[in-house]
Amino acid sequence: MNPNSNLQRLAIVLAMIGVAVASRLLPHPPNFTPLAAMCLFAGAVTVSPRIMAAAVIIAMLVSDAVLGFHTLMPVVYGCLLANVFIGRKLLGANANPFKIVAGSLIGSVLFFLITNLGVWFVAYPSTLTGLSACFTAAIPFFQYTLAGDLLYTGLFFGVYALATNSVGAVRGKLQLATVPARVGE
Repeated sequence: MNPNSNLQRLAIVLAMIGVAVASRLLPHPPNFTPLAAMCLFAGAVTVSPRIMAAAVIIAMLVSDAVLGFHTLMPVVYGCLLANVFIGRKLLGANANPFKIVAGSLIGSVLFFLITNLGVWFVAYPSTLTGLSACFTAAIPFFQYTLAGDLLYTGLFFGVYALATNSVGAVRGKLQLATVPARVGE
């Protein structure tokens, strides 16, 4: 498979949109989806994070059309897209397991803080008591966000590492096989 082919890139993007939509529509614990991990991975690995960011927006719009639109959509979408930036700037081409986990944790915490500030502005009294009540009510959801982000981030980067190392190993063997042996060896 040549990932540089436009048709194959389109197939990958469409597949990721399909997985993202399905992950939101199929039964799952709250906030336990691959979307943040998909954005983190896209920022770190893909040639065009803009295309992957568009894919996430499309996936969110399609699934929100089924689940229902809400006033915090721009906040949620923005938080997800922040993971593209985190992946691009923090991880980039030098991704290692420590940076990958750190990027996932940063994205999870940012999502928790920013989306719940949005919920506080929309649904709670604009007081410290309201802020405290909002974040207290959100704590149980954070465990699912964190678990989902870490699991899917590990899955995306792990599969990618296996695939690229396997491809590299096969290419190396092919190159070694085509190098003519020196006389006397």
